[in-house]
Amino acid sequence: MLAMPITTEVYRRETPQGADTVTVMASIDDEGAEIRVVHERDGKVVADAIPHWGQDPAAGRRWVQEHREARFAEGYRPVEKAGDPER
Repeated sequence: MLAMPITTEVYRRETPQGADTVTVMASIDDEGAEIRVVHERDGKVVADAIPHWGQDPAAGRRWVQEHREARFAEGYRPVEKAGDPER
């Protein structure tokens, strides 16, 4: 079995409580998808979860796109993106 490609996207916004950073790590291949999200506030982890996991890679890609749009709507801006591009 080949390793799943991982795409990492980092978003940030400033709040009165400090900088909010959300890191989305998505492993999506032909066999499925696993997405991990780490939320930090002012450098401290406030949430670390796997909100999506399953055998449908298309559902994983949809999850990433929908949540990317939601982050933008919430005032986050992209800081960096690394890894293999989405298919």
